[in-house]
Amino acid sequence: MKGCPHCESVDAWVLGDKRLKCRNCGRRYRWKSVWESVRLSETAKEALLESFVQGAPAAQIAEGQACADSRERFYRLVRACCAKVESLARDGLYVSECLQGTLRTRPAMRGWSTSQRVIVIGFAERDGLMQISALPRNIANILPRMREKIALGAVLHLDDKLASACLQIQGDYVIVPKITRAALGMTSVEAFWRFLRLHLQKFRKVPLKFFHLYLAETCLRFNQREQNLHALLREAMQTIAIDDVRPLLFGDPVRIGPGQLGFSPLECIASHIAAS
Repeated sequence: MKGCPHCESVDAWVLGDKRLKCRNCGRRYRWKSVWESVRLSETAKEALLESFVQGAPAAQIAEGQACADSRERFYRLVRACCAKVESLARDGLYVSECLQGTLRTRPAMRGWSTSQRVIVIGFAERDGLMQISALPRNIANILPRMREKIALGAVLHLDDKLASACLQIQGDYVIVPKITRAALGMTSVEAFWRFLRLHLQKFRKVPLKFFHLYLAETCLRFNQREQNLHALLREAMQTIAIDDVRPLLFGDPVRIGPGQLGFSPLECIASHIAAS
């Protein structure tokens, strides 16, 4: 909504220079939607949005619609709007360095022996919808449990509604392993995680600093899979201010949650020894 940044009132006059003047506090301000901030024709924006809805990567779109940088920026803005719609919890992601096990530790499941950094994702089911959610306070004990019980890239149930999963980090990218078959009798959490991995497989590797935007996109696609996604995203881009999504585009990925301070290698090994 076109709300005043000072008092959040949506009642305003339109001035001659296209600025808005709040009827409540008299503050003058500018408001530009995400859709208006994209300097492309309406036809090009509609075509790019439709390609996004169909799941086509930005690099595979014909260059006649827009240049590569414009396509990437448009996709990034759409994913930022997804994060606003889904109210993405930034404390639901943790980056951890993981040391190799010692003789006193139990053998790890598949994929952990070659991993040095992982990103742990917390999500929960609320009213039939999946949301990225903050992990419990005893976060230092979750990584050892995951090493012992699930393969890297799988999901671990913490309780009936809360779960966590992890993916490997290589350099500045998150690696999404391929998945070929579905397990029988999947829970809603497992169905969401399979949906997420299938969607992200087409990218092979996802930039770590924008990984939260890809998560938000997947949540919206999963929760709104019965809705008209094109109309929903267009409305979001027209009603969300560009200033509201800029922090999501330029945020430091290490500051999502406690970051590397949430898991120190010493705590990881110590917890693993204590658990055994």
